[in-house]
Amino acid sequence: MLSGSSAASAAGQPRRCCTSAFRQKAYLARRQQTDEAILLFSRYAQRLYGEGREAYLAIEAGRTSLNITPRIDADDSRGINNMVIFCFDLTLAVLAHRHERGPDFLIHDSHLYDGVDERQVARALALAAEVVAEEHMQYIVTLNTDTLSTAAQRGFNPEPHIRSPRLTDDEEGGLFGFRFKAAGKA
Repeated sequence: MLSGSSAASAAGQPRRCCTSAFRQKAYLARRQQTDEAILLFSRYAQRLYGEGREAYLAIEAGRTSLNITPRIDADDSRGINNMVIFCFDLTLAVLAHRHERGPDFLIHDSHLYDGVDERQVARALALAAEVVAEEHMQYIVTLNTDTLSTAAQRGFNPEPHIRSPRLTDDEEGGLFGFRFKAAGKA
């Protein structure tokens, strides 16, 4: 005798877990979180670029998975694409934290800010600082001092957000009190 799902498969009927209707039902059950993600992404992107630029997060049920397309209407430059990633990451981090499905921090490397207009770098850092304060999270980013200085010149005050250790390239710098020599140098 076949069990329920095996009997359905043997009878030529699709399994309930794999049908389009089931996926659509699961998608609708998560509609509130989907709407929250769309709203957050749009809000974050508009904080970076203003309300004049359309930003959206399209989420559709695909045949085997969700299709998620984050977009900020622009000229598809590297810098804007990096800020799409920033907004998407921040959206996911906040949602995961709110729904207790992820950590209470977000980490970005300095490469995310490569090619980004300095105004958007300052706005992104300010936005991240504001959002993580509201959400009781932490934003960790590694930045070169020149990028941070430029963001400060554009209105972002980094001082309250910098935590020790502060790594530098000067003679007093290092990591946790250790100085590392470059390969091939005495």
